[in-house]
Amino acid sequence: MSCARANTPQFALSVCHARSAATGRSRVWYLLLLVPIAATLWVPLFNRGAPAFFGIPFFYWYLLAWVPLSAICSALVYLQTRDQH
Repeated sequence: MSCARANTPQFALSVCHARSAATGRSRVWYLLLLVPIAATLWVPLFNRGAPAFFGIPFFYWYLLAWVPLSAICSALVYLQTRDQH
C-alpha cells in the first residue's frame, strides 16, 4: 500500500509517517560505512613508518587494524537497519 494515496485512512497515514521518519534516522547509520573507506583511502593519514608496533611499521598495522574495525562498523550498521528489510 502506498503512503501517497489520498483515500488512505488516518491510521495508515500515521504508520507511513512513522516509517518514513524511521527510515530517515536509519539512513544516518549508513554514513558509518564511509568511515573505514575514508580512513583507508586517505593515504597522507598513514603514510609513515613510525610509530612501529612490535617492529611493524605504522603503515602496515594501521591498515590491518581496519580489517576488524570495518567488520565492526558493518555489523553496527546491519544491526541498526535490519528491521527495515
